[in-house]
Amino acid sequence: MILSNPAVQPRSYLILTAAMMTSLILLINTSFKIIVFQGMMFTASSVICPLVACLYLVVLRECTFKQQRQVLNQSLLALYLFSIGIYLLVNLPSADYVRDNLAYQIVFEDIPKKFFAATLAFGLSFYLPHLLCCSRQSEVITSPRKRVLLVLFGGLGFFTIDFLLLFSEPHVQNFNPIYIDSLMIAAGIMFSVSILYLACLLNKWAKIRARRSSIPDFLSAPLYHYLVGFSVIIILICLACEYRLISFSHGWTLAACSILVPPGLIAASLIGELYGYKANLYLMVVLMLSQLMFNLLLMVTMMPPSPNFFDINPFYLFIMPRRIPVLILALFVLYACNALVLEYLKNSRYGSVYRGLRIFMANLSALSLLFLVNYQLLFSGIYPHEQALELAVTSWVYQVAFILVSLPLVLRLYSLLGSYVSNNEVVTPDYDNVHRA
Repeated sequence: MILSNPAVQPRSYLILTAAMMTSLILLINTSFKIIVFQGMMFTASSVICPLVACLYLVVLRECTFKQQRQVLNQSLLALYLFSIGIYLLVNLPSADYVRDNLAYQIVFEDIPKKFFAATLAFGLSFYLPHLLCCSRQSEVITSPRKRVLLVLFGGLGFFTIDFLLLFSEPHVQNFNPIYIDSLMIAAGIMFSVSILYLACLLNKWAKIRARRSSIPDFLSAPLYHYLVGFSVIIILICLACEYRLISFSHGWTLAACSILVPPGLIAASLIGELYGYKANLYLMVVLMLSQLMFNLLLMVTMMPPSPNFFDINPFYLFIMPRRIPVLILALFVLYACNALVLEYLKNSRYGSVYRGLRIFMANLSALSLLFLVNYQLLFSGIYPHEQALELAVTSWVYQVAFILVSLPLVLRLYSLLGSYVSNNEVVTPDYDNVHRA
């Protein structure tokens, strides 16, 4: 196990990164959702964009300059990887009946357009202004009021650019009323949060800094953050493509959500080998919180009624209440079992010697338990009994074969990452950049 030196940083740093990534991916999934409420028509992005801005404000408040750049880099990377992953899975030959469904087309067919809109809006509103206006000693970073202005204009610009790129071409019905109502919603949320934030700063108790407690060493490792971020993206891609079926030759049918499970499990195994058992459990908690946040916010944004010309509610509301508890159980079973078996085999006679053997055995045990969850809970009730069994079996066979074939690459990757951690991840406290108001 390889550890890096601890650094001064908040415990919430990794959680904030995962929340930012989850919110941006949620924005892509709900880009075309229009809500009708008491005579108003506004987009779901008018709520999600301010949410991203509020998280960005917390990042500016809690994190050092270097950590802020890392959060923005990982958020931008999440947009790229999620869109690429969804695009590849959607363009595989489909065996699902929803291919001709209008809601399915709205959700999946415009992935490049939604990716371009979200990425360009995020880059112009948050990424570039932070790169140009902020520095280690910048007043924009150290002044609470200037931070609020940066976030306020960034949030409104983020929403406006994203909206115009999505709905201006082709010109959606009732474009002007929808934009005005949406802008009012977004501005109201942003101004309310800004006023509340500045009001809290006037309270003398808000200026009392809590004593920092020691944090685990792995939370100070940049590589650990990127591996966790990669795992979060994989899980959210699986959630977005859940219950979509992929048809291969020779009559094989595979659930799209099963295709990317092995890379996520490999990332967890690398974390366990590099940073230890507790780091693996922390990964599991972050993944469970990310999928819970994603599913709950997705369900909340999809439940309100939509106009008839853009109604995508049936696509989500049919499975959302069912899948939340099942997915929490599936993630717990998969990653907890992998971490436990990996840690147990490290102390065994043969597992401590043969790293490849213990990684394969840990992954095999986790995938076998996931097979039971898929068959008994995830697929049953959605598909007929025979098809549910077939999907669970083909998913298990594919995942085990993927792990077995990729094992030499995993061992090589561990060697490279281990060398990188040993040579580069020596973290020193960055006291000059701890700039809390």
